[in-house]
Amino acid sequence: MIYKMLKINTHHLVPSLIVFILLFGNIKSQEYDVAIWNIPVGSAEIQLIADNEISFKLKSNEFIDYIFPIELEYYSKFDKNNYTIIENKKTTTQKTEEQNFEAVVKSKNILVYNEQDTITLDPNTLSLLSLFIKLMNSSLDDIDTKWFNLENEGILYESRFLWNDTTTVSINSKGILCDHYRLDLKMLDDSDNIFDKTDYFNELFFDINSIRQIWVEKWQKQQRIIKITIKNNPINLSLTIKN
Repeated sequence: MIYKMLKINTHHLVPSLIVFILLFGNIKSQEYDVAIWNIPVGSAEIQLIADNEISFKLKSNEFIDYIFPIELEYYSKFDKNNYTIIENKKTTTQKTEEQNFEAVVKSKNILVYNEQDTITLDPNTLSLLSLFIKLMNSSLDDIDTKWFNLENEGILYESRFLWNDTTTVSINSKGILCDHYRLDLKMLDDSDNIFDKTDYFNELFFDINSIRQIWVEKWQKQQRIIKITIKNNPINLSLTIKN
């Protein structure tokens, strides 16, 4: 009897496992420690959901939750061939304030926020998350000093990575060889800005006075982002991969 039950359960289990693998087998997750002035304040995650979908999540830890709780999620769907925007979503809770939106490209160069506000995109415009994917999938020669169009919450930018050096980043006593870049942002037009305020991370990242640095794993088929730092006096925010 037990043998028959196991046989029946196995018979039903195999298709379920196949469905699970098909649905979730492509998910790749990178987890990060978040710190301000090297003091732990939370955790973050970059999740490659598919070859054209990515999400970024950040949450404050229990200590910060008593003072200023933050929980955010960005999502981006993009053209896997050129990394241009197809869809962006955002859900954030910051203390008692919330911000949620969905932005979808309805025609060739028109991005529509919440089915009402429209932004005219320049050709080949990326989102912040698809820019990260492009960085991870590009060689040094293909990415260094090149300008890329970028849209963020209704504001248009030009962005470029400038290679600083190749260096070793120590993670849990393990050295990871990385290409070290600075990310420059140049605002092109904010006349169509549709949001009065944003979340803390987004505000800090896109502040024109911020210095953004990224360390990307070298010599890998798909290079991981190992570390991100954002400096804006007196704030020094860092995201460091856990393993």
